Amino acid sequence: MPTNSLLGLTRLILLAGLSLAGPVLADTEYTDTVVLKNGNTITGNVKGLAQGQLSLDTDAMGTVLIEWDKIAEITSETGMQVETITSDRYFGVLEKPTQNGEIVVNTTTGKKVIPSNNIVHFTPINVSPWKRIQGSLSTGLSYTKSSNVTQYNIHLAALYRSRQHQVAVKYDSIVTRQDSGTTGQIDSGISYKGFRQNGWYGVGFLSFQRNEDLGIDGRGLLGAGLGRNMWETSRSILSLSAGLDVNAEDTTDGSQDSLELFGTLEYLLYKFQGSTTNLAFSTTIFPSLTDSRRVRTQVSTKLRQELFDNFFWGLTFYATSDNQPPLGALSKNDYGLITSVGWSFGP
Repeated sequence: MPTNSLLGLTRLILLAGLSLAGPVLADTEYTDTVVLKNGNTITGNVKGLAQGQLSLDTDAMGTVLIEWDKIAEITSETGMQVETITSDRYFGVLEKPTQNGEIVVNTTTGKKVIPSNNIVHFTPINVSPWKRIQGSLSTGLSYTKSSNVTQYNIHLAALYRSRQHQVAVKYDSIVTRQDSGTTGQIDSGISYKGFRQNGWYGVGFLSFQRNEDLGIDGRGLLGAGLGRNMWETSRSILSLSAGLDVNAEDTTDGSQDSLELFGTLEYLLYKFQGSTTNLAFSTTIFPSLTDSRRVRTQVSTKLRQELFDNFFWGLTFYATSDNQPPLGALSKNDYGLITSVGWSFGP
């Protein structure tokens, strides 16, 4: 090919590439405005409100987190899904309020004025599904020389939430090594919540568990029920749920299937004192319908303290019990305290 023709073709390809890349290379427009109670104004793109903190993407400072009770007003041209403490949902852009402490949502049926302290969270309506995913990864290791016991743990979790649905997956593993041998615990599964009005939601779960100390080589649970957020603010949630589950167990005493009731109480608390502190408490009771004498319980308390950026330090207390464990179980109860460090991601 002649040199002039080759140069001409190269220029044409470069021009075409630049024209396609133009929207990507162009500067991002920051059109949302956040006014703080101290009078400062920050311009950026609102990414959402979760766990009592507003996430704002800015030009100079990157993504910043602002405590919700420090904000006087917000305006945003991006369509938002706004949820209140009564689980009401509104969809629209956020307009300038007439007074501080209010959020104005311009919906298709008119403007809705909501006190700021009645708002639990909000997210952009057209955000990519991948950007709705949040989660964490943590691990820990401990060693006691006097008893020659080594214990390590791994925790993986991810959660996706849309307008009406929430899907969560988790994997927790604890391995203990000592002179008498190695024992392990596994608690993994997937759970679903379908949100309704007035704080009600449907719940379903599928999980796999293992606890050698309690004589459980493998346990599969499939359950469904109904729950409600009894109390919800931007900084705390208290919820109750109940239903039925099928319990298929492979134990040291053989295999067995049973039908159980379940009842769960969950409490989440978020605190901000220079850095974020999260507290999550959960307790579930499983009275058996197949064997009325058997009752199982699970308790978990997790404290997480932010170290820097998305890295955190965690402390977990867990306890499980079974008043009718299979033959060969080492105990009716199992409990422990775990420390770990980890990394979180998502909104």
